[in-house]
Amino acid sequence: MSEFRCENPPCLHVVVDWSRKLFAIFLETSEGDYIYVPWSEVEKAYGRVSELIEKRFREAKGREVDFLAMEYLGAEPIEEFEE
Repeated sequence: MSEFRCENPPCLHVVVDWSRKLFAIFLETSEGDYIYVPWSEVEKAYGRVSELIEKRFREAKGREVDFLAMEYLGAEPIEEFEE
C-alpha cells in the first residue's frame, strides 16, 4: 500500500490489476476518501490543459485557486481545522 501513500492531498492514484489488465484512477481527499475518476474525464482535462499551456496560460496557485472555484464553480470556501 505504500505505493499509494498520499503525503499532500488531494492525490491521484492509478490502481492496476496486472493479471486482469485493468486499471482505475482514484482521487484521494484530505479526509482519506477515494473517488473514482473515469479515464475519459482525465483525458478531456489533460487535453484542455495542454491547449491552455500552449497558449501560455499557467496553473493557478493559492488564493487564485479559491477565486476560480468561487467565481466559476459557485464553490464556497471551507475552514479546515485540526482535530
